[in-house]
Amino acid sequence: MKKIFAIISIFFVFGLSAQNIPKIGTDTTVDVACWNTEWLGDAQFGPTNEVTQMKNVVAIMKGMDLDLWGMCEVSSSAAWDTLRARLPGFDGVISTWSQTQKTALIYRKGMFRVLNAQHILAVYEREFASGRLPLEVMLEVNSGVKKDTVYAIVLHLKANTGTTAEKAESYDFRKRSSEALKDYMDARKSRKFLVIGDWNDDLDVSIYNNLATPFARILADTAGYFYPSRALTLSGQRSTTSFSNMIDHQMVNRSLRPYYVANSAAVFRADAYITGYGSNTSDHYPVYARYDFRRTLPTVSVRHVVREMVFDGTQWHCKGCAEPYYCSVFSTAGKLVYEGSPKLHPDLPSGCLIVEWRFWDGSVLRKLWLRP
Repeated sequence: MKKIFAIISIFFVFGLSAQNIPKIGTDTTVDVACWNTEWLGDAQFGPTNEVTQMKNVVAIMKGMDLDLWGMCEVSSSAAWDTLRARLPGFDGVISTWSQTQKTALIYRKGMFRVLNAQHILAVYEREFASGRLPLEVMLEVNSGVKKDTVYAIVLHLKANTGTTAEKAESYDFRKRSSEALKDYMDARKSRKFLVIGDWNDDLDVSIYNNLATPFARILADTAGYFYPSRALTLSGQRSTTSFSNMIDHQMVNRSLRPYYVANSAAVFRADAYITGYGSNTSDHYPVYARYDFRRTLPTVSVRHVVREMVFDGTQWHCKGCAEPYYCSVFSTAGKLVYEGSPKLHPDLPSGCLIVEWRFWDGSVLRKLWLRP
């Protein structure tokens, strides 16, 4: 009888701890997390009990009640299908490259709509862990007050593993791949970028030999980019169960930074709620932050906004003011059809389009354009 009672007690403790996850998400913000779920769906690596691991992953995601998840190491199609099936009200996009450990984006259907999904920076395939290319998902965000467009990029950079020579090469790959990503975003300044995932390195100094962080070039561009998770690094927190470093991060560009809710970035210590978390669920903790898309950003003065734009057949010109430096064109459904120089590509579709110009004074001008 004592043995039966002990078994029942153990089951009760594990069941209760897995379900007693506190709600983190709020009804007024867009709540975003990145989480490496350690070989989810592959019993040969990571936690060996896939049933328990999936149960705990679902319990954490349901309990925290966030809106957007950047996932790493979803490692079987069956696990991916099970995860989506057990998260009603959510859907997702998963990477399609050949490696077993996939990245994915899971989103609340009532808040997000996928406009496009693709892998980017294929010419840097080797630097991105021999093929783990960034997954970029173009999302329409409906905050309940207004709609916006965000480009969410899920990363899983090269890990610090192997021999000394291999670790040195991995450090170089993290440096070069992150710099390639910065160049990609620099060329698309008008977009709102959210980059989340397992960066496999820290933001103060590298986990490899205490070298300079491989993300130094991004960090140096303080006008262009911001890491909400850097505050966690500076306060000595960690995002894995076994090591003392923050290697899971969120980063936003200048266009998205004003929407970040100050001091909202945090590590969710799931081991406080799930007994044996590090062995039965994951070796990483979720890292989350909040964004408020209801915010009305400061506008420039009327004299800066009132402009007359003239199209000469190939390029837009501003009459009586400085020329715009960047142009984006959208369909009326919100699909991006062009971005870059105000000198437009001749293959733009005809019909009603939305044109958006960016000016060096920080202002933005949008108008409907009926292209013949």
